[in-house]
Amino acid sequence: MPSPRPPRAAAEPETILAADAVKVWFPLKSGLLRRTTGYVKAVDGVDVRLKRGRTVGVVGESGSGKSTLGLALLRLIGSEGRIVFEGAEISAMKSAQLRPLRRAMQVVFQDPYGSLSPRLSVGGIVGEGLDIHAPGLSRDDRRARIGAALAEVGLEPAMQDRYPHEFSGGQRQRIAIARALILGPQVLVLDEPTSALDVSVQAQIVDLLREIQERLDIAFLFISHDLKVVRALADEILVMKDGKVVESGAAEAVLNRPQHPYTQALLEAALSDRQF
Repeated sequence: MPSPRPPRAAAEPETILAADAVKVWFPLKSGLLRRTTGYVKAVDGVDVRLKRGRTVGVVGESGSGKSTLGLALLRLIGSEGRIVFEGAEISAMKSAQLRPLRRAMQVVFQDPYGSLSPRLSVGGIVGEGLDIHAPGLSRDDRRARIGAALAEVGLEPAMQDRYPHEFSGGQRQRIAIARALILGPQVLVLDEPTSALDVSVQAQIVDLLREIQERLDIAFLFISHDLKVVRALADEILVMKDGKVVESGAAEAVLNRPQHPYTQALLEAALSDRQF
């Protein structure tokens, strides 16, 4: 099982990404003219603060808006509200303006099987970002960078010549993490990165993520429905229901002294499933 997160230093780190009143509403259309008759409020006025070297956990049931929030913060889907990254407002930036910032904000998806192309070698997968952001690298420099990223996640650099089907689920997720790390991001969105793994492998990935965060001082937005994993990683927690944050605060306070009935229900369900 994932072990509890070690105590943090008392010093408060700087905020690297701040979002205020983020909204993602999807229109509902009906009739022959496809007129908008309502909205699905996937994210409805959410505030987030990501601090350097710290983790914000986002919890809630399926359909609560967790993943949509992560995509909105990365500007991978359209949203309303204000998003500020390292002092620059990115909410209204066009694709061309965002491109230099993409290397600083990366994502790891849930499925370690579906998120890796079976037709590319591990080196091709991990090095995709280099093709865009460092196209001038020589072949030897590119291989060295890929090898270093694989070593960062506990894999052998020589594995870059192999293909995804040759690896276990846990190793594939390490490859996905290496792909995100190779560009040196400052913010990493982790969307249910352990949910497709068995418990023992989950613990290994959690330990890996904690080591990476300590070494590289990256801010994590960790999205999960698994409260035992969130407890092991998060410094702060946002509890989402129907697109809104119903409770937020320090992880210890939210998990041990929940105030909102919905949070209490999530914890009771976790206890009944022996997650804690």
